[in-house]
Amino acid sequence: MRWQVVVLACAALAATGCSSTAGRTGTVTGTYIRVGGPAGTANVPLPGTISFRAGDGSTISVSSDSAGRFTGQLPPGTYAVTASSSLINDGKSTCSRPLTTRVQAGRTVALTIICDIR
Repeated sequence: MRWQVVVLACAALAATGCSSTAGRTGTVTGTYIRVGGPAGTANVPLPGTISFRAGDGSTISVSSDSAGRFTGQLPPGTYAVTASSSLINDGKSTCSRPLTTRVQAGRTVALTIICDIR
């Protein structure tokens, strides 16, 4: 009887459009901020592009909003993370501390991406 319930639940999920690949990605979420400047300067959230480069050279990018927040889905793996913002050098270069992250299927990784200015 238990087996029938599982089969029916899977059939119901498939009928509602759920993918059989669910859980095969991980979630990355976080903020992109600018730090530094004259003494007493507050951190500034940055809108921009957050890029995740895999070991095979492929890149997945997500956008951060005006509050610097971003969220994206990535396949499991280890990624080099870089970011750029139109508010820093017109977005023509990356502005982020070196960062590597590991994404696991079904898990969420929270990141703070920092752009240092002097």
